[in-house]
Amino acid sequence: MFFSPARLRASLSTLSEHRFVTFAVLVDTIGAGLTLPLTIVYFTLTTDVPLAVIGLLSTVASLAALPIGLLGGVLTDRFGAKASMILNNLMSAAGFALYLIAHDPVVVFAAIFLANASERLYWTSWTAYVHDLADGRPFERWFAFLEAIKAAALGTGAVVAAVTLAHGQDGLRWLIVANVVTSVAAAVVFATQPTGTRDEHPPRSSDPHETSGTLREFLADRSMRLITLGQFLIGPAMVLPNVALSVLFVQQWHMPPAVAPVQFAVATALSAVFQTSVTRWVAGLDRGTLIATGALLTGAIAVPLVFLPPLAGAAAWCFVVLVGIVLAVADMISLPAANAVMAEAPHPRVRGRAIGVFQTASSVGMALFPLSLAFLDTDVPWLLWVLTAVVFAGAAWSWRTALVGLPPRVRVAAPDEG
Repeated sequence: MFFSPARLRASLSTLSEHRFVTFAVLVDTIGAGLTLPLTIVYFTLTTDVPLAVIGLLSTVASLAALPIGLLGGVLTDRFGAKASMILNNLMSAAGFALYLIAHDPVVVFAAIFLANASERLYWTSWTAYVHDLADGRPFERWFAFLEAIKAAALGTGAVVAAVTLAHGQDGLRWLIVANVVTSVAAAVVFATQPTGTRDEHPPRSSDPHETSGTLREFLADRSMRLITLGQFLIGPAMVLPNVALSVLFVQQWHMPPAVAPVQFAVATALSAVFQTSVTRWVAGLDRGTLIATGALLTGAIAVPLVFLPPLAGAAAWCFVVLVGIVLAVADMISLPAANAVMAEAPHPRVRGRAIGVFQTASSVGMALFPLSLAFLDTDVPWLLWVLTAVVFAGAAWSWRTALVGLPPRVRVAAPDEG
């Protein structure tokens, strides 16, 4: 049964224990859902800046924001993940506030930079924040619960945005204002809520894998380097649906633009409903296997596209829904395990900086992957899908190999008894 009384009680217990944090996550993510598809569209509709210039500004701002993930790691180690969560929400509020007054390229750049910088800081601090929140209890339980909340909130925000914009462009600015308000509200809630204690100086252990916790040791550790490589290679999974697949469906298969939100809705709905159940089902299994399975499932989507001719009608829509389901399953299996490893594998003294390195590697992979779209305009478009499959196979190998060299407490997801 998907919703047994025991599972329902566990979810309600989690909600009750951290109801204000859950509320902050809900409010913040609804705000993100309101504006997720609007970054470029907003400025094309509200400014006289040419589209080509806006695209260039967006690319440069995104690249310039990449180091913020690394700086966020330093901030997290120095002041704690909660401080980073507060700051990323305030940066988001500041960036989207600039959206409201942006009319020239300089302010447009500043707005996009702050929005991207807050995103980079968020991904550095979020994993560490959930680790502090778990306070020694199974990481995956807390991560899965909050990810399900986020998926539901993101979908809700996207629906509200779609309904608002259906009544005309005047609602654009109100969506931006709403995101500013929700970001500030989330920052206030995060600031007032306690988390678990950070174990900066753990007792000495006889475990041969334990280190003294220096950044030099982290950089020299083969497992840490392989995790970084795995994150770089798996980064394209974040943009595969709304970049490569959307371009294929709309431009090559001549499907309507609605295909992108439909695929997004399928994936987020499944994650909102089933994430906590899937995480319970795989508790106690090897995390490396779970992450590798998720990467291989994602890569498997590209394999039929190497040979498949353009589809149309019901066949095309069935394929789109199937892709959404596979991507959702891959994420539900692998994301909690990957974030658990990123939080627990590094020494506590460098946890924030380590997560910053891992997440920045993923962001670089996300930024570079769209360059491969050029293959779609050549005589060999299948090369894009071959490259995609190879990249995710490499991610599976990197993650699986990385975990072989880590202690059992990191390799295996602890069974969730609550």
